[in-house]
Amino acid sequence: MKTKTSKKSFWIVLLIAIPALTILAAFGGAKLILSGAVPESKLELTVCIAVGLVALVLSLIGAYRAKQKKFIWGIAFAAGYIVILMLSNLLFFGEGYGAILPNVIAVMTGGVIGSMIGAGKRRNRKHA
Repeated sequence: MKTKTSKKSFWIVLLIAIPALTILAAFGGAKLILSGAVPESKLELTVCIAVGLVALVLSLIGAYRAKQKKFIWGIAFAAGYIVILMLSNLLFFGEGYGAILPNVIAVMTGGVIGSMIGAGKRRNRKHA
């Protein structure tokens, strides 16, 4: 049985995990660009892949944690991630996204894939 403290701690962990995952994905993309594995002209693609992977993980977590309507909750987590990205960009840099459409497409694609995986039907296994 889940208590109120476990629900609160889940949201606190999630609020810590979102920026941490985003920063780790950004560092991974920067490492690839600086090492020469990915040309600098592919920066936008690297950003889209990074935010897509973070959205996939977040929507997977959202779909696993939901009791009902798992697919919708996974998509809601991805949409919330888009809002967090836009607000943090506005807060830290003082301007909104210029070309937001590729990032929105990447986040929603990752969100849909993560939701489908997280909402997949689990089999009841009988142990001998």
